[in-house]
Amino acid sequence: MEWDWSFAREIMPILLQGLKITVLATLLGAVVAAVVGMAFAILRLSPNRAVSRTTTAVASFIRGTPLLVQLYFVFYVLPDIGIRMPALAAGVLALGVHYATYTAEDYRTGI
Repeated sequence: MEWDWSFAREIMPILLQGLKITVLATLLGAVVAAVVGMAFAILRLSPNRAVSRTTTAVASFIRGTPLLVQLYFVFYVLPDIGIRMPALAAGVLALGVHYATYTAEDYRTGI
């Protein structure tokens, strides 16, 4: 099989559109992760043991499941229970919450 440059030129606009969406989802997910991560860190440092332990358990569960499974859950399962959102919003939410758990550990260590 031989490389076909004409096909590569033909699909380039579609690939560039996909790149724009990917960069947008990444940047928005990072913003969500920063904000939600701070909330997780503060809740984990709470003097109330119930709040602290619950937050720790939730963060550990989220960190322990693969991101792809979480993306599928948000996009395919949540609509079955009545929570519908656009694909970009679902991706940003899943990316943001997943990486917020890691960001929370960074914040907690710094605090």
